[in-house]
Amino acid sequence: MNENEAIEAFSSLAFPYEMRRFQEVAEKGLKMAHYTTAENAALILKNRALWLRNAQLMNDFSEVAYGTSCLQLALEGGQGAGLQQALDAAHPGLWKAIADFLNEIEWQTRTQTYLTSLSAHDPDDFLGRLSMWRAYGGPTSGVALIFNTEVFEHESGQLNTYSSPVAYGDQFIMAEHLNAIVTGIAANADILKRVPFNNAKAIMSNALQFATLSFKHPAFAEEQEWRVIHRPLTDASAYIPTSIETVRGIPQMICKVPLCDQPGLEMPWLNLDQLLNRIIIGPCVYPNQVAWAFQEILRGLGIDPAGKISIAAIPLRQQG
Repeated sequence: MNENEAIEAFSSLAFPYEMRRFQEVAEKGLKMAHYTTAENAALILKNRALWLRNAQLMNDFSEVAYGTSCLQLALEGGQGAGLQQALDAAHPGLWKAIADFLNEIEWQTRTQTYLTSLSAHDPDDFLGRLSMWRAYGGPTSGVALIFNTEVFEHESGQLNTYSSPVAYGDQFIMAEHLNAIVTGIAANADILKRVPFNNAKAIMSNALQFATLSFKHPAFAEEQEWRVIHRPLTDASAYIPTSIETVRGIPQMICKVPLCDQPGLEMPWLNLDQLLNRIIIGPCVYPNQVAWAFQEILRGLGIDPAGKISIAAIPLRQQG
């Protein structure tokens, strides 16, 4: 096993939950649904850009803080000692280097993480998730943009974005996830020894960061959420511009992930023709008018709307 193979193998050991969920997406042919207001969905399509918002402004007000608390409790409950032993057995001092680095960037992780949420979506589902329609429904309508999963199957390249499935639970479930990492590393100590110190530090630092960024209260489990994450202070990208936009009355900075290839990016699969599977119009006061508007938006983008737009036949109507 050469160095590059060892790095790839160690990455799999550091992200066992993620690897299982990626495999599930492939085996079941799942799509990804982005639920948002009709207004924002129209802007996403017209501007060919997916909006990433600051984690502190997401619907779950405990974003990041909850995952951080569960991780700390799990580490203090014994998983930290196990992880330190497994890491330091191959690279003495590795655990301390990781802990020191995470402490240094704690403020950035907590306040300067930008993400967007998607839900794993069965390709035969033309209704969508009722809980999401309740969150985004009303007279202005909610819309689900259903994406094919190429966005998860390709390297992010120069975008410096990361796809991550959300895990749900408490500090005990977090401890189980950490134990799976510890067990995998301990059983494959020779792999870690072949990984350079700094590479191992970066991989495990990312694994622990993502444990905080993609871990939520179990009450949200039915959403089956995935996230696209960007950290502009630590992983800036020249291809992800920012702007101040008003979302639900709150002016805020938005990071805009392009949904189109551009010179220097070299990601030909990154275009709406390939990415957009279809659009579901959520239950609202004027669903037919909203559906017609999105047909015209697709036509304006040069995309044939035939078979791409459906209306969720759910007897839910929110007046305001």
